[in-house]
Amino acid sequence: MLTMAACCVLAGCRTSQPSVARDALIGSYVYRSEDPEGRATDHDLDHLVLRPDGKYDLIQGGSTKPSRETVGVWTIRQGANDGPTVLLDHAGYPVRASGNEIKLLIDDDVGIWYVKAK
Repeated sequence: MLTMAACCVLAGCRTSQPSVARDALIGSYVYRSEDPEGRATDHDLDHLVLRPDGKYDLIQGGSTKPSRETVGVWTIRQGANDGPTVLLDHAGYPVRASGNEIKLLIDDDVGIWYVKAK
């Protein structure tokens, strides 16, 4: 008689981001990409401003795409496990704060975000 035993272990790891004060998010952000090619893109001129009155101003465009401006309302949502998210109207950008740097993640998998200008 052949006896088989199976064992399955599932483990997860979640890092909890600390909450970020609303005042710390106010300011100017620029688009950053970790694309190693360094070529001109549709986002070369992207610039985001989060204002103290809850309004935002987002300019998008680049050398390969005409500029357009979007103005609206921004808020912050504190997530239970995944940290804070900045909402520009209905678009959400997870916040990652590290040292003196604040990033609003567009696509963390490929290294694209808005970073607060210093």
